[in-house]
Amino acid sequence: MAKSQTKTKTTKPPVAEKAADAATTAIRLKQDLRMIPLDQLDFSPLNVRKVAASAADDAELLASIRENGIKQNLVVHALSGGKFAVDAGGRRLKALKQLASDGVIPHDYPVSCLVEDEQNATVTSATENLQRSAMHPADQFEAFAQMIAEGRKEDDIALKFGVSVDLVRRRLKLARIAPELIEQFRVGELTLECVMAFTLTDDHDRQMTVWNAVKDSYHIHPQSIKRQLTETAHSASSSIGRFVGIEAYEAAGGILLRDLFDDNAAAHMENPELLERLAVEKLQNAAKVFEVDWKWVEVHLSVDYGAFRSFGRVYPQDIEPDADLLAEENALMAREEELAAANDGADWTDAEADEYYSIEPRLREIEALQKARQPYAAADQAIAGCVVTIGHDGALRVEKGLVRPEDIPVAAEQTEYPADGDTEIAVTRPNVSPPTSSAPVPISDPATTLRKADGISASLADDLRASRQHILRAHLAADYDVAFDAMLYALCEQALSRSYGTEALNISISPFLAQNRETLHPDTVAQKMLDALEQDLAVEWMTLEKPDDFLAMSALPLPQKQSLFAWAVGLAIKPQLLSDNHPTPIIEEIGARLDVDVAACWR
Repeated sequence: MAKSQTKTKTTKPPVAEKAADAATTAIRLKQDLRMIPLDQLDFSPLNVRKVAASAADDAELLASIRENGIKQNLVVHALSGGKFAVDAGGRRLKALKQLASDGVIPHDYPVSCLVEDEQNATVTSATENLQRSAMHPADQFEAFAQMIAEGRKEDDIALKFGVSVDLVRRRLKLARIAPELIEQFRVGELTLECVMAFTLTDDHDRQMTVWNAVKDSYHIHPQSIKRQLTETAHSASSSIGRFVGIEAYEAAGGILLRDLFDDNAAAHMENPELLERLAVEKLQNAAKVFEVDWKWVEVHLSVDYGAFRSFGRVYPQDIEPDADLLAEENALMAREEELAAANDGADWTDAEADEYYSIEPRLREIEALQKARQPYAAADQAIAGCVVTIGHDGALRVEKGLVRPEDIPVAAEQTEYPADGDTEIAVTRPNVSPPTSSAPVPISDPATTLRKADGISASLADDLRASRQHILRAHLAADYDVAFDAMLYALCEQALSRSYGTEALNISISPFLAQNRETLHPDTVAQKMLDALEQDLAVEWMTLEKPDDFLAMSALPLPQKQSLFAWAVGLAIKPQLLSDNHPTPIIEEIGARLDVDVAACWR
């Protein structure tokens, strides 16, 4: 039986076929490359990019094309009438038309274009936009540094890339981050915000020390990095920093750490010994004025809040208030009442709101000015003194009329009369208010306090500490505003700076971690909500030193405080299913009140 003869079709191996197709495509593309006048190019409705780039990105591209020209072909398809639609390169076309409109290039400027069939337009547009990957910031940093090493100027780099010189300098600052941290940034262990936080110092060893301290945290926050980098420094916005001033500090050779990425952030003074010496010298110079009239004058960098209660007091004499200041005070108080009566501020214009909130500070200024005019009696000054220190606002603070216990006159009466009742020869004695505390309270700076502490036994210190806490507890329990600020500070201290405890209150919260963290996709609705909320948190105050950070937090508007409070409490919520052993109904009630739709937030 004869075998049937079947003609076998020869086929190319898959690899060879792909190579042939690629070669054919390359030839086709090369053949379709043309120089087309700009005025024959129009925007294509088939371009898949619908979300416009930012104005800043467009400006950067425009500057780059102006300086460097077009480096990549546009992809077009032919229209009727000799026109062409741009399927890929719409932003470049927009920039070219703008340059033509500005007279930089002619309207018929030749543009390199790749012409293809209309049916391929959508695929081409999508492919270009999907395959184009933004340059990683770490690569940008190092590229700028390399260009500087090659002799390029910062101005030249800025011009080439269409960015500001300041931006180039900031990115160059990032390029000087420790190489180990740059690698952590590349692999996603550090966010851009965290890398920016490390630029407070150029000391790589210090950067790595802080990194090793925070790297095992569940969530590494930029504020935690900044706080650790500046823990031995004074904020320029602190009371002592404002008192000395940046100019005087730098003139004395002090090193200043600046946040290059936040113009509103406070700089940090890295030489605390120098800063304190300058502050003491300034206080001593200010004290010379008071040494003439008072029995004694002491200079202290800081004063304990209860320090002056161990002194007696003499007060200035009453005199008629300044007429102009009194008239201004009365007018301001009347205006304050008028504004407050206007529907509690609901109908205020912006100008009226600004006016209302400026009245109270001015009233305090007037009160201080009137008080400063009141003189002390010479007899009072002969037994009293004053303490010259720094106020919380960074201004000079002079506490006058302090009488040491040993200087308080034995007789409590203001006037002593002779036995015969002759009032004409009455002897006047200083009228001294007694101390409000019988326990001696140190008013010195921390170094002096430590020296005097050696004279107090451990048991006495315990008793004093317990009594002080008891008194403070009673007052704190009666003041909601201060209590809320204290609690909010303690929560933020742990939730945002990842501290293990708080110095002020005996509370502790620990962010609960999901047991299966790999299941928590970063693109879930819940994570996007958290990212948006965290981005809007007012946390700049956390970079300040204590207690300036507490004072700054306390001064935040109530809505910002509420956002911080809710964020911190949200971190502490426990994971739970109803099928768990002994589930708490409180969590379910919280979810019900929040009207949480778990299914909608699942992905």
